Amino acid sequence: MESLTASAVLPNVDGVYNNALPQVSAVVVSHVHQDHLGLAHHVHPSIPVYATEGTWALHDVLQVFVPKPTAVVTRRVLPKRQPVHFGSLAVTAIPVDHSAPDAVALLVEAGGKRLLYSGDLRTHGRKSYLHSDLIRNLAGSINVLLLEGTTIGRINSEPVTEESLEGDLLALLAQQKHLALIFCSSQNLDRLVTIYRAVKRTRKLMVIDLYTAYTLEQLRCLSNHLPQWSWPEVRVVPWGYQQQRLVEAGHSAFLENTKRHWIGWEVMKERKRDIVLLMRSNRKIADFERELGEEVSETQVIWSMWEGYWERDQCVRPFCEKHTIARSKLHTSGHAPLAELQRIAEGLKPELVVPIHTERAEEFSQYFACVRVLADGEVLRI
Repeated sequence: MESLTASAVLPNVDGVYNNALPQVSAVVVSHVHQDHLGLAHHVHPSIPVYATEGTWALHDVLQVFVPKPTAVVTRRVLPKRQPVHFGSLAVTAIPVDHSAPDAVALLVEAGGKRLLYSGDLRTHGRKSYLHSDLIRNLAGSINVLLLEGTTIGRINSEPVTEESLEGDLLALLAQQKHLALIFCSSQNLDRLVTIYRAVKRTRKLMVIDLYTAYTLEQLRCLSNHLPQWSWPEVRVVPWGYQQQRLVEAGHSAFLENTKRHWIGWEVMKERKRDIVLLMRSNRKIADFERELGEEVSETQVIWSMWEGYWERDQCVRPFCEKHTIARSKLHTSGHAPLAELQRIAEGLKPELVVPIHTERAEEFSQYFACVRVLADGEVLRI
């Protein structure tokens, strides 16, 4: 922990971590992505960590499957659209569109002043309507907007919507000649819905692993429209490592329940034109070379993640190069591009914009009015 704070991986805030006397009332987290929640287990156990129901559900899923679980000790469920009070402060979680489930912005109110922390957000996912609600409800009432700027400095273009990706996937599946392997995150619920809808429309089978099946079951609290392992168009491939992790975590009953929807190599090879298999970049890719032999070059590889992951990938990219497989790209960002961030700021009309979650904070003043760039640890009094 000392090295993490010294290198500023952990923010150097007094009285937060479990190696010091606690001096804060709570830590409030916007969503489950590991650059936000991943180090929360270092928070002092007497300090509650607040996050939404979906965030904690996915946190628990990860504890089952990661090699070294790091559970948060003192957790509290953060309600949405209802203020939680910490002394004179009121914090309200406001749902936003993001690639993480149940992500929120945070409205902080005290002494007649209002600060809005954007969290990570976009306006082109399946919950794009949420940004309009945000602007309509808060326009002109925000003193300080802490605005994420992940995409500042990137080449900007109109982002692809999830609905548009569904059409693109339909076109790719129409050309399918063998197994279609889609590499995507099981946390990206929008993408899983996109894949399921395309599979159903083409009368194929969506094959998921046990991790994805367990994730979707645990996140049913968010929506009845999330595809589940028990649905007719869904099958489960029971990789051995994931079976072991579920048993060790005490979830043997879940494992038994899913068996009626398991699918093996023989059936997948027999129905190769109908199988759309969700994958991750790991050593399992070697199984395809062993099982498919010379036919492996006929598989369809669809990369449905950030391009930066492809550039440093060490499993799928060598696999495609070795077998001369042309990769198809099917992705859209979990973050708003500059034009969308500008529309959000113009709609909210804050008195001050403070850049966060960006490597280009100094460029904000080129695109936004009333910008104040803060250094780490600098105090801003409102």
